[in-house]
Amino acid sequence: MAARRQNVAAVAADVAAALEQIRRMLRASIAAQARQMSVPLTSPQLLALEVLVDELQTSGGGLSLSELSTRMGLSHSTVSGIVDRLEARKFLRRTKREEDRRFVEIQLTDAIQRWLREELPAARTDPLAAALAHSSAAERAAIRDAVVALASLLAEAADEQ
Repeated sequence: MAARRQNVAAVAADVAAALEQIRRMLRASIAAQARQMSVPLTSPQLLALEVLVDELQTSGGGLSLSELSTRMGLSHSTVSGIVDRLEARKFLRRTKREEDRRFVEIQLTDAIQRWLREELPAARTDPLAAALAHSSAAERAAIRDAVVALASLLAEAADEQ
């Protein structure tokens, strides 16, 4: 039983390392696309956008400056400057909440949200498609089936907790 647990742990470590490598490569592809802009984004600006994208996908809304600072792990004043620069470039907007006009929420602009819906998916899948183009149909099916199975197992494990 202990040997089986060690084997499972070793496989889990290998899978985690491979997934991390894939994540880094996909993020690098998206970052390369951002660097090709006429005025490239800095790493902290990209991080702010990533945090806001995650929030949009989770809640459909934005974040306060304090919450954005916390999630980025940066000081309020640093994030305020980042938000100012992104707002000047029309990536973000500050809006007051209807129920409490004192509360300002930082949101992605409509143009950025459109980019997320229409262009980002290709930026994420193009590197995968390019890599998979070098594989056989059987290899592609095996990769797809394994990743789908892993996602299902992770969802089941999360439900059990």
